[in-house]
Amino acid sequence: MPVLTGIDLLAIQEYVFGSNRLRDVLAASAVIDAVTNREQVLQLPEAKVILAGGGNALLEFDSLEEARRWTANFTRRLHDELAPDLEAAIVHREFPTGRLAETWLKLQADLARRKLERVPSVPLMGLSVTAACILTGRPATAVDDGGQPISRRVEAFRRMLQEFRKRWHEFLPRALPHAPGWQAEFPVDLDELGRTREETSLIGVVHVDGNGVGRLIRRWLRRNSEASDEKVRREAREWSSDLRKLGEQVLHSLVRRIAARIELKEKDGRQIPALTGQPEDLGFALHRAASGTTVYLPICPIVLGGDDLTFVCDGRIALDLTAAALETFERQPVRHLGADGAGISASAGVAIVRSHAPFYRAYAAAEALCQSAKRARNEHAGAGSAGPGGWMDWIVGLTRPLENVEEARGSYRTDGLKLTMRPYPVTGGARRETWQWLDEQVLGPGPQGSDKGFRGDPRWRASRNRVKQLENLLRLGPEEVERQILMWQASTPGLALPAGLPNGGFPGSATPLLDAIELVDLHLRLEEPAQKEEAVS
Repeated sequence: MPVLTGIDLLAIQEYVFGSNRLRDVLAASAVIDAVTNREQVLQLPEAKVILAGGGNALLEFDSLEEARRWTANFTRRLHDELAPDLEAAIVHREFPTGRLAETWLKLQADLARRKLERVPSVPLMGLSVTAACILTGRPATAVDDGGQPISRRVEAFRRMLQEFRKRWHEFLPRALPHAPGWQAEFPVDLDELGRTREETSLIGVVHVDGNGVGRLIRRWLRRNSEASDEKVRREAREWSSDLRKLGEQVLHSLVRRIAARIELKEKDGRQIPALTGQPEDLGFALHRAASGTTVYLPICPIVLGGDDLTFVCDGRIALDLTAAALETFERQPVRHLGADGAGISASAGVAIVRSHAPFYRAYAAAEALCQSAKRARNEHAGAGSAGPGGWMDWIVGLTRPLENVEEARGSYRTDGLKLTMRPYPVTGGARRETWQWLDEQVLGPGPQGSDKGFRGDPRWRASRNRVKQLENLLRLGPEEVERQILMWQASTPGLALPAGLPNGGFPGSATPLLDAIELVDLHLRLEEPAQKEEAVS
């Protein structure tokens, strides 16, 4: 009887983000990607692999004996060669012909149960070891080229770093149209992301995840419970391919967006590549390789698994890229999962932190913020709002250890009022106060340098002290804000809060002003003039 086998790698986030060095994070991601590679690792013909990628796989064997024999070989290679310290939950379920979809649903429950019931591995490490790995603190098993002790995990990472470069090479732009003679690479060091010397440098850790994809797959399985096995296999491969292409298209679009804004600027008598946007004074020079004409893009992909995308970038462009990613996400059709072949939406979390903050905590914050955005989206969908679309949430700075996002936002509440409107919808029109509204009308300047917002209206732009004073007044409540606005209007006729907000700053029980003020000196918008976008290959 045929057998369906499900594989789910465990604790992937801890494995990938266990080091604070970007090159090790990238190598760990390459390991995860390689573990479910059909040809090199699974070593199975295409007919036996229904799905594979992102640390998960669904396989089909002719018998239970064959499935168990393959599993024994795979787990041995996983432990000895591919990914030391990485564990996997694997389950098998036999099924009669014509019951593939039904068995698949049951297998998902089996995997969830296996992960809950498994006995965690408690390895006895460190016996007779006299040195600890300089990066992980685990028992050292070798020394690197510099004579430093490293663990088995780091050994695997070092072997896979070159695989990272191969994996992402196809996403690099073939040319930089406004920086002729220069070529681009992804950085493997956080210091190469774009940080500016002698200034506080921030990076953005961004996690994008499709909305309800698991639910859509289960709905598709129930819809095909009586369908033929061949139809289930064919459609599964089709929507799996579409999801993979979706993630790839989103990443391509982000790289194109950056490449379109790289221009040559004169510095010390030389023409060097710099990233430009709105406002102009937030643009920055890009890091270059020690020799040659290679420039490092201020973005580096870490995880790409269909509807799941994680990347790190310069903190100044994190929100712009995130919003662009969510907009691109919905434009790509996904067969059998999207309604009538349409696309699916996604939500995102962004942690904007210091460049050498603990990487795992930054990713955990981004993941928690993504869940916060999804909850807000679902609340609006449940309230009957039209088109909940994609949402995003962000935080500047890390939360304290063991503190969740809601607890960290305790300082954003006063007397029953909220000093933030986060999360914000990016697509779908779930409410008037969208990210585009905050970005272009409250923060400003809008497209083509309009005079809207704190950064566009000259009456606000000319007095940064007013903006900073407004930040403190908001915590005292709308009455104090309105009183101060009236006083300012006496000396500056026509001064008003942006986006038509009332003088008190609270259109309801929440205000977007603190969100905008927080981004005044941080957020760089990468506008894409049509002629520049078309020129990027």
